Amino acid sequence: MDAVEFDADDLPGWAVRMYDENLRHPELVRLVAWLRLERRPTGRLADPSGDEPKLAAIAAAQAAGRLRQGDPSDLLTLVIAMACAWSPTSSVYVATADEPAADHERRRALLRECVARAVAP
Repeated sequence: MDAVEFDADDLPGWAVRMYDENLRHPELVRLVAWLRLERRPTGRLADPSGDEPKLAAIAAAQAAGRLRQGDPSDLLTLVIAMACAWSPTSSVYVATADEPAADHERRRALLRECVARAVAP
């Protein structure tokens, strides 16, 4: 998640970039899933201080009326979950980089639109 530059004013774009990063490095997604299962099955996965800049940026965008109201952590969690819909953590379908480009473009467009609607003020 930190490999992708965060922009609270473009959460749809951030989600799409995470989708692409998950395609490039599915092994990292699997490692995070393993960490969740084996080491931290509940609560926050990592030290919450790592998310503080993202949460502050979301809160600032909310205060400026650019993002929907609500707990910034919940909003961040929702966007990450949406970006990982086709990742190795999916219980429905796991996408791979060698699938047709049209499939990825379709998913990116859907992801961008759904995140935009979810975070709109």
